[in-house]
Amino acid sequence: MFRLVVLLLGVASALALPTERLLPGALPATTSSRYLPFREIGNRIINGSPASLGQFPYQAALYLKVSGGTSFCGGALITPTYILTAAHCTQGVTAITAVLGITDLNGSGGVQAQASRAINHPNYSSSTLANDIALIQLSTSVATSSNVKTISLASSTLGSGVSVTVSGWGKTSDSSSSISQTLNYVGLTTITNAVCANTYGSIIQSGIVCAKGSTTQSTCNGDSGGPLVTGSGSNALHVGIVSFGSSQGCAKGLPSAYTRTAAYRTWIKTYAGV
Repeated sequence: MFRLVVLLLGVASALALPTERLLPGALPATTSSRYLPFREIGNRIINGSPASLGQFPYQAALYLKVSGGTSFCGGALITPTYILTAAHCTQGVTAITAVLGITDLNGSGGVQAQASRAINHPNYSSSTLANDIALIQLSTSVATSSNVKTISLASSTLGSGVSVTVSGWGKTSDSSSSISQTLNYVGLTTITNAVCANTYGSIIQSGIVCAKGSTTQSTCNGDSGGPLVTGSGSNALHVGIVSFGSSQGCAKGLPSAYTRTAAYRTWIKTYAGV
């Protein structure tokens, strides 16, 4: 799945206005040999299961125009006009097309919408992946249906030992050369930041939540920006954004990191109103 990003949220960053981009800038390489944003290492869902149509109605497929071609990330519809994703996905992007209400990237149907702007957190760092969160404002409001729905956002801090689900079109193995054409999902369990720091070091701050599978289940390239949720159906709650994983690969049984949704509620509400 897409890359997971670290959130370093203080009072100042929560109240600061994000940088508004009509989608620009190059994505610098990360400075650590231990972690990489999922957009760089080719996100995927490892050892997951295919999703059924309408199972994740908030899931967005994002086609991102960048210098030299197109990149891919995931996101979550949080209002009819706003998608929540990772800042590392929108960095350096000049145009975004969002597709909702689908599970098969090659199939027909779904709802397509163009972005009018991307809003990156003002304190996003491409070197540490701190504050890896962004909002995409759509040029037109999306009509909701059984296959296209918004998702509620967590407002309280998520603890450890909680069952969570992550979904996306990311690679399904480290050897894969492309993203999956089918939406997949996998169940993970949250771990403490102290345990996660054993893998990634001091970049694991309070704005990040980490999770891992029972064996090698994980997110991977192409999953970046996608939603980490608790519950399901109408009770689904957005708790994290796919940010980064281990540079050793997605199937090593190491934890993946997510931007903690609850830590950025003030910032999100400033723009999206939720």
